[in-house]
Amino acid sequence: MQWKRSLDSLNNLLFILKEHFLLGAILSLGVVLRFYGLGLIPGPIFDEVFYPIFALNYLNGETFFAVHPPLGSYLLSLGIYLYQLLPWTDSIMFGGVNIEDINSFSYRWISALSGVILIYIGYKISLELMNKKGFALLVALFLTLDGSLLVDSRIGVINSLFSLFGFMSMLFFIKALKKNKMSYFFLTGLLLGSAFSVKWNGLGFWLTMIILVVLFFILSKFIDNFEHSKQNRINLNPLNFLFVFVAPFLFYLAIWLPDLLHNNSNLIDQHAQMISYHFDSGDQKPHPYSSPWYTWPLMIRPMGYFFESNTILGPDLVGKEIFTAIHLFPNPALSLFSFIAIVILTFKWMGFVSESIGRKKILDELYISSFILVGYYANFLPWAFPERSTFIYHYQPSAVFSFMALAYLLHEAVKKDKTESRMLYMATLALILISAIYWLPLHLGLPISPESFYSKMWFISWI
Repeated sequence: MQWKRSLDSLNNLLFILKEHFLLGAILSLGVVLRFYGLGLIPGPIFDEVFYPIFALNYLNGETFFAVHPPLGSYLLSLGIYLYQLLPWTDSIMFGGVNIEDINSFSYRWISALSGVILIYIGYKISLELMNKKGFALLVALFLTLDGSLLVDSRIGVINSLFSLFGFMSMLFFIKALKKNKMSYFFLTGLLLGSAFSVKWNGLGFWLTMIILVVLFFILSKFIDNFEHSKQNRINLNPLNFLFVFVAPFLFYLAIWLPDLLHNNSNLIDQHAQMISYHFDSGDQKPHPYSSPWYTWPLMIRPMGYFFESNTILGPDLVGKEIFTAIHLFPNPALSLFSFIAIVILTFKWMGFVSESIGRKKILDELYISSFILVGYYANFLPWAFPERSTFIYHYQPSAVFSFMALAYLLHEAVKKDKTESRMLYMATLALILISAIYWLPLHLGLPISPESFYSKMWFISWI
């Protein structure tokens, strides 16, 4: 009997080590993909003509106007400053430094780091939703292999920053709902305020939380005996929600103080100009890479961030043309499968609602699918309203929720232990991995031949 217990303990230990190894391997891959050759392409490229320059303006003492809240620029400014403190970097006296005078790594590493942390946060959120390591590891893998998240975490823009804060707020929101701890509600509010202190897009996470609270409140009225599993216990305490629905805006106002002092501006004028930019009747001339919101899941119009053509001498001393390009290019297989998963899960959700009402109990399936679907639609559907140019990178928060939907359906399918389910699971993962490798040169800006470049542009709208 003793040897059986010892064998069980050993098997449990090996299982835990295997899971930690897989998580470590995924995170290591995420680090390599996001930091490899990070500063090789000199900047600024694409929107680096805005955010890193704003960050440098803080250090140079120069005034400016930005169309987004200041927290993202603060963090890039911190990244530039810390990089210049490294012993192997050239000393710079701020005061009149141009963006071309500094290493592009200095304003990109913060985004890269946030991209890696987002992988881990996605893993932790998945564990809180469903305490299944296989499901959580799938989510982490998908976050690692998505091209859109990868590209924006390799340049000095702020998309990865607001996504990170937003999903961190979702992590503590789940913890707060389950454990009803004031500290979790406080952290939720702080991180949520941080998300829309980087970009107003972060309000999609706030909308997600509101809809989830209202949804489960309504369900509690339909289900007299409002029960739920211990794993997914839900506490609806109105007092604690003040931290979620009021505190973020107080933090948002506080974040503005350094910027207002630096630019000698006031909050009302600043926001009047920002509102004018974001909500006026639209651009006179659409941006060449703009795309309607409903095309994003099918990646009809990816974005070219950088393109350069050079001629090099080959071994035969004949000049050969080489392209270096960075395209914000979602992983096509992952993007398509994840959107299909959202559609399937939406129909399943209706069945989960009906079954939960019939059984007078919130099913785990309803809890998990509600979080995923509300997060997806609350971050996606509001983009139907802006009249100005919109871009496929606006889909990134919704895409993360769609990755969770795909991981959830795959995990549930493989649990059935049927040959067809295992084949579907393996085929899906194989296609996603092949897709990631095939389009990787366009994500990392690796030199490729013109033939290779055009072979990856399957549709005219992709160029």
